Amino acid sequence: MTLESTINPRHLREKYQSWVGKKVMVGLTTFHYLCGIWKGFDGYYAVFTIGGVESRILLHEVDNVAAAEEHLAEYFK
Repeated sequence: MTLESTINPRHLREKYQSWVGKKVMVGLTTFHYLCGIWKGFDGYYAVFTIGGVESRILLHEVDNVAAAEEHLAEYFK
């Protein structure tokens, strides 16, 4: 059984829908962090723009989300 067959992405999209279009700081379950603009969803992925580059993160890896100040640099580390 794969991870994709056990998680319903619709529930995660509903949970995070209010963040779409906003600059956010996101903590991931993989101990990485990012700061960028949450652009939307693509299946099992959250789509972000980080420094003008589009990045896709698996939805189940998103651990926490918070609003980011506009002056913060965009990064992934």
